[in-house]
Amino acid sequence: MTTTTRPAGLNHVAYVTRDTEATKRFYTEVLGMRLVNYARDESVGSTGEPTTFLHTFFEMGDGSCVAFFEIEGLDQDHHDSPLPRWAPHLALSVGSREELEAAHRRLTDRGIEVRGVVEHEGIWSSIYFFDPNGVRLELTYQNRALTDADADAAEQAVDDWLREHSSASA
Repeated sequence: MTTTTRPAGLNHVAYVTRDTEATKRFYTEVLGMRLVNYARDESVGSTGEPTTFLHTFFEMGDGSCVAFFEIEGLDQDHHDSPLPRWAPHLALSVGSREELEAAHRRLTDRGIEVRGVVEHEGIWSSIYFFDPNGVRLELTYQNRALTDADADAAEQAVDDWLREHSSASA
C-alpha cells in the first residue's frame, strides 16, 4: 500500500495584474499584507518562454502569500472566461467575527463594494469583494472546527452528486 503525503500548507497562489502599483496599494494598505519578495526575469523558469515579468509576493499572517505577475506586453483581458464571476475566488481567513466586521467597514469606507456577511452552513461567515485586478476575494471567519461528521456528510454529498450527474457525463 502506498501512502501519499499531503501538502503541509499553502506557499502562495498567483494571479495576473496589469497594475502592480494598484495591486501593491490594495494588498498592503487595504488588506494589511506585507510585500515580502519579488522575482523579475526575461524568461519563465518553469517553461523557458521568453517573457519579461515582475512577480510580487504579499504575505499573510501565517507566512503564506498571495502573488501577482505583471507581464510585459499583456494586452488581453485575463478575466474573459465562460465561468460565472462568483466561482473562481480566493478565500482568506480572519481570526474573529469582529475582525470580519471591521474589514467590512474598512472596505466600504474605501468605496469598495462588499457583499455579505453571508453565513455558510453555520460554519463560515464571509464577505466578498473584488481586488483591483478583478480577482474575487472572500474574507471568512470559521465559526467552528470541522468534524468527522462534516467529512462524512461531504463524502455523502459528493457520492449523491456523482450518482445524480453520472448520466450527464456518460
